[in-house]
Amino acid sequence: MQPNVVPRSDLTQLLGQNLLEGQALAVSREYGLMATQGARTYESREFGVRVAVDEYDTVSWVMLHFNGDSGFQAFRGAIPGRGGTIPRRSSLWAALGRPAQSTDPSRTGRGDVADEWVFPWFVMHAQYAPEGEMLLRLTLLR
Repeated sequence: MQPNVVPRSDLTQLLGQNLLEGQALAVSREYGLMATQGARTYESREFGVRVAVDEYDTVSWVMLHFNGDSGFQAFRGAIPGRGGTIPRRSSLWAALGRPAQSTDPSRTGRGDVADEWVFPWFVMHAQYAPEGEMLLRLTLLR
């Protein structure tokens, strides 16, 4: 494990769970998630995590920030799905294999550089910097 990686609970376990109950509440507290005003999101800028909930407080998606954008510190945990610890496209491909979907504007001329892997219990969407290698954000969905 990389020296800057902090072991914490797997955030994929929040997906589909009520954020204010049971194990999801414990994970929420572990990451210090706080409700945002006027939105159905919780965030921890310190840990680089944003979580969206529906009207029943069920988690819809989890976003992990890797480059300090929008005032978030870089996420320093393990990448879900056994994706390793290095936030680079080449590292994700090496750890996870070829994605189910992939976009590369240098070949298509449009869109962002992105990959998507489908796991049995969640989908992981990776968005990269325009140069195509540095991971910006991961979105975890059910």
